[in-house]
Amino acid sequence: MNFTEIILRKLQSCPLLERSGVTALGFAGSDAKKRSIGILNTKGVPVIKRYCDGSCEMQFPFSLIYRSPEIDTAGKLAAQELIDNVADWLTDEANLPDIDGVRVQKISRADTCALISEDESGAVFQGSFALEYYKENMDL
Repeated sequence: MNFTEIILRKLQSCPLLERSGVTALGFAGSDAKKRSIGILNTKGVPVIKRYCDGSCEMQFPFSLIYRSPEIDTAGKLAAQELIDNVADWLTDEANLPDIDGVRVQKISRADTCALISEDESGAVFQGSFALEYYKENMDL
């Protein structure tokens, strides 16, 4: 199961992105000259808790990356507001993705979304998340 693809498909239904002019949605290598949102798989322990019946509580850690061409203060503030609003939308229980074979429990936010880099081509914001799910009867 490709959690990155599942999260990206879910983000396609986020009404904030189209209204804000986000033109690219994909894996983290999106073109920095456009307004784009990307997902970057990150390291983390996948198993949170293992039960004696073989089922597990698990997580898929990832980063949400927003690239914006604006480098002035107003543009960066607008970009910060957008990624914070998208993060709130993504972690809302009503927006959890449906995934065959697992029960998604929540998408949690590990930290605040913050400006991580900027240059003459734009600014990049990033926040860390985890999709937490329950899977029955995993092989021990």
